[in-house]
Parts: sequence; C-alpha cells; structure tokens
Amino acid sequence: MLVVYLDPYFLGDPLFIPGLAQDLAAREGGLVLVHGSGERGERALESLGRMPASSGGVWLVEDAEGRDAVERATRDLNREIVHELNEAGVSAIRVMGADRGLLKRSDGSIEAGRTGWLGDLVGQGVVAVVAALVDGPDGPAEADAATAAGVLAVALGGSLAVLTKRSVETDGPMSALAEAFPDADSASRAVAVPGRAGAGPRVTLRQPGGPSVTVTTG
Repeated sequence: MLVVYLDPYFLGDPLFIPGLAQDLAAREGGLVLVHGSGERGERALESLGRMPASSGGVWLVEDAEGRDAVERATRDLNREIVHELNEAGVSAIRVMGADRGLLKRSDGSIEAGRTGWLGDLVGQGVVAVVAALVDGPDGPAEADAATAAGVLAVALGGSLAVLTKRSVETDGPMSALAEAFPDADSASRAVAVPGRAGAGPRVTLRQPGGPSVTVTTG
C-alpha cells in the first residue's frame, strides 16, 4: 500500500498530472493520492476580491462564502486529476476525506476514521484520489493534505511518498508528516531522500515495494 502526498507546487504545474498519469499507467497495483486545494483555492479566494492567507497547510477562511469557494476548488481539482488518470487508462476514483467517515476532526486535529473500505478498493488495483475535505461544524472544509496523507498511511499500514519542492530541512509538509508518525516504527516508513533540482517522481512511483521515500526537488 502506497500513499502519496501531492504538494501544491506540483499541482500548479500543468504538465505534472499528465506525466503522473503516464507513470501510474506503467505501474502495477493501486495506491492513494492525497491533495488539497493548492493554487486553485488561492485563485478562488482572489476571485472573491480577497487576499488569501494560509496557515497549517490550509487557506484561512472565516465565512461560508470563502469555505464554499475553497471546497469547490478542491472538488474541481479532484475531478480533473481523476479524469486525467482515467484518460491515461488508470482505474482511478474520486474520494473526499469526508466520504463514509474516512477522515475526521478531533480536538482540532485530523484522525483516520473508517479506512477499511478504502484499503479494499486500493487492494483491487484502484488509484484512489483523496481530496482533503473533512467534515466540520459548518460542513466539509479543507484540511492539511500533508497531515491527512500521513494519517492515512499509518491507518492503512502503508508506505508514504511525499512529492514536494520544499527542502526536508524546512517547515511545511515535513513537520506535519512528522507529527503524523508519533513513534519510531511508524516514522521508519518515511525516509527523507533529498533530490537534485529537476528530479521527478517517476522512479519512486514505479517501485511497488521497498521503503517509502520523501522526494524533494528543492
């Protein structure tokens, strides 16, 4: 089982998803892709005449209009990723973090809920594209996708690959993922492997076995 966190940097590259689709078409077996709203959320808020600000991996919104805009942007991105994968011959499905209790909020943190059904789908060779939308007091809202990926990797007993431009020494997804692996045994599944500029994710995604890795291009 492999869980892959897609950094906003990659999602903002129009060539990334088509290339990813080709890689997944050449790879046997299912996996889980996790993403947030990325630049789509930012543009959605800008279209409302706002100055977007983020914290903890999510866009800061305090009203229903802003939350709805980010939610729509996240769902649209999820739909486009799945469409691109399907066009490449990959059996991919859309999943929201709120679907069937997959992810839940507890005391301000993200926790895994009922993950068995997702594991069953991936075990059948399906690529599940999970949008980090989790139910809150005001309905579905964006959660930190990096943390969501780490939580799912632990719950599914899988490996974790992080595709990120950020250096492994900086804050961001790495700090969030470190919090998602509270013990040494779990943390051993997330091995940092610094990459040179221009290094892509293809080799990582085509390796069905072995330890999980963190790929950086920064």
